[in-house]
Formats: sequence, structure tokens, C-alpha cells
Amino acid sequence: MTTRRTILKGASALAAGLAAPGLVRAQDRTPEITSLSLGFGIDPPFAPHIVAMNKGWFAEAGFKEVKTQSFSSGNLAGEALMAGQIHLWTPGNLPPIAMAANGVPVVVLGTNCRNWDLEKLVARKDANISTPEDLYKIKIALIQGSTSSAFIHQLAKHYKLDEKKLQLVNLPPPEQLAAVTSNDAQALLCWEPWPYRALAATPSTVIHSGLTSGFAGNKGERVKVSDNRSLWVASQDFAKRNPKATKAILDVMVKAQRYVADPKNKAETIKLFSEFQKQEVAMNEAIWGNYVFDATFDQAYVDDMARTAEYLVEAGRIRRNVEPMSFSYTSLLKEIDSSLVKVEGGWKG
Repeated sequence: MTTRRTILKGASALAAGLAAPGLVRAQDRTPEITSLSLGFGIDPPFAPHIVAMNKGWFAEAGFKEVKTQSFSSGNLAGEALMAGQIHLWTPGNLPPIAMAANGVPVVVLGTNCRNWDLEKLVARKDANISTPEDLYKIKIALIQGSTSSAFIHQLAKHYKLDEKKLQLVNLPPPEQLAAVTSNDAQALLCWEPWPYRALAATPSTVIHSGLTSGFAGNKGERVKVSDNRSLWVASQDFAKRNPKATKAILDVMVKAQRYVADPKNKAETIKLFSEFQKQEVAMNEAIWGNYVFDATFDQAYVDDMARTAEYLVEAGRIRRNVEPMSFSYTSLLKEIDSSLVKVEGGWKG
């Protein structure tokens, strides 16, 4: 099941006929497609997309129509990407790594935002969780197979817990919240805004975030158990067949990302995002600091991708490890801003 929204339509076409040299150069940059479809979600990683649509930057780049499509699962979104139903996908890094390792031809164009502190393990206060070992006695609701599974794996590894002894309950985010509220589960592990909503719905506390411990013994200590980042992903076939469109999309996204990352635009960005998503401004103001909007290909990118691939191997999700730079396309981003490419990608288009 997908939902679609047409965001803008009817950008002016370039004049036909003989043109001055400057106009010819502009025509040379005209994308191969004029109708653009974006895979979409409800959370703040989609703020750059919303800003770009609101400001008309996609129209300026030559896209006469921009649509958004939302999906009930990452698998469906990935299938839509490969079928050409969407042109830009912005998932967490786990799904495209799994796809690449299984021979599905996807390519990463850049990081949309780092989500290291986005996911949180939130437990009811009456569950009395003070040590890592206390987690054995409660039910933890999460989406199994998602980045939350990687989070709990890294947390168990760091604190020397037996992951197999943890009582994990596979539920989508709304049902996680309902389960914790009703005490059918005593904790949820999910990305924002669900931790925020859980904290508001019932007396509860953050036991661990992607970057910080809430356990009594090391409360406040930086412990990185999340390698999550949202990525700009395209199919390799689309990038090969539509090089000008791919660059135009990336150019717009980098411009919008920088606008969103600029502190002076924070209030406007949150307002635009909240209005588009029909969400509370106060909630988005509270969680906004969890997102770091930065497209850079650097060693941190390589490390996050490599650790996620290692998790997938250890979990039996993929049979072989995969070199993250082998499906990373850095050439276009380097043309846009060379300072954003610290590590060269292996995919050349």
C-alpha cells in the first residue's frame, strides 16, 4: 500500500528554437525526466525534501512535477526504487547495505542526516531498570530486522549481555507505544518521534540512546551503539540512464540540506516540516537536535556502514560482507562541493 501526493506542477518549459550560448548551456543541464518521485516518511530526515519542494528548487532544476510516495515497509520502498516507481529513496543505512550485499544494484549518493542519537530504548519507570542485566526481565518492543535490531545487538555486545535471552517483541511503532502504555511490554526501542510520545504517554525514562547511557552505573557516559544514518539512495540503472537528473536531484538536496542545517533557519524549517506533516511544532522542536544534516562521505560514513554490514553478517541476514564504498557514488557530490568527499567511492556510473 502506498500513498501519493503531487507537490508541484507546471514549471515553465525552456523556450524552443535558436538560443544564445548561455541558454544552450542551461539546456544541457536539463534533466532527462521532468516528473520526479520521492520515497517519503513522516520524520525529520525529510525536512530537506520538504524545504526543497516549498522553495521551488526542484522546479528550478527542471522537474515540472514532484510527487511523494510513502510505504508501509522498507522492503516495499526498495522494490519501488528498483521498479522505477520512485527515483530517490531516503532510508536508514541498513536496508541498502542488505540490498547491495545481496546483489541488488543500488547506489548511495550521500548522507541525508546522521541519526546516531535518534533511536532510544525507553522503559516504564515501574520496570525498575538500573543495570544492563535488568533488561533480561522485561519485554522490549521493536521492529525486528530494522536498525533497532542493530542497536540492541550493539548494546548487548557492549554490555556483554546474551542477546538470545532478551525478550524481544516484534511490533510496529504505534503498537510499541500502545504495548508500553498498557504494560504488555515494558520498553520500546524505536526512532523518534515514538520515544518522545512514549515519555509523554506514561511515566518512563530513556534507558539508552544511540550515543548515551542511562544505566545507573555509567549514566551520561557516551556509548555509541547506533550506526544509523539516513542516506540518499538511487538505483544504479536510474543513475546510469539519467546522469543529469541524478546530479540535479543531488544538487537540490545538498542545497536544501544546508538550509535545514543552518541554525538561523531552524524555526522556519520546523514550521514548514510540521505543517506539511501535520505534526506538533513543540514535539519537533524537542527532538530536532537528534538529527545532524551533513552529506559528507568521510571515515565516519565508512565505519557506520561497515559496522552495520558486520551486524547483518552476524545476524545471518546476509551471507557475505560488502565494502561500503563499492556502492557509494562520490563523483557527483565532488562536482557539487569537493569538500564533502573525504573518501572516494568505487561506483563510477
